[in-house]
Amino acid sequence: MKVDSTTNSNLPSLKDALSRSQQSDATTANSNAQTASTASQPATGGTSGDASVSLSGLSQHLRSLAASGSADIDTAHVESIKQAIKNGSLTIDSSKIADGVLNTARDLLQSKTSSTGN
Repeated sequence: MKVDSTTNSNLPSLKDALSRSQQSDATTANSNAQTASTASQPATGGTSGDASVSLSGLSQHLRSLAASGSADIDTAHVESIKQAIKNGSLTIDSSKIADGVLNTARDLLQSKTSSTGN
């Protein structure tokens, strides 16, 4: 495998875009909360101070996943591997790695062949 060291990383621009997006979301949320608060005020001009905000289903689902500790990465396994590397007890099964590389290559070749019709 060849690694191209001349490739520029778009990480700073991605971080900037994320920051702008979060700021935009916060501004929209504040605007929506102010609108909801204004709309809920009685015609007599009294202020109740109550605001109602409703989150989308996806947002609620993401919050519940974050709260449950569910993650794509098994952090306990990662930590055990780190410890094994530090104390020198990590054993690497090169035949298992080679089998995995060969299986991946076969899968890629089969999907390429089936997509091109050859």
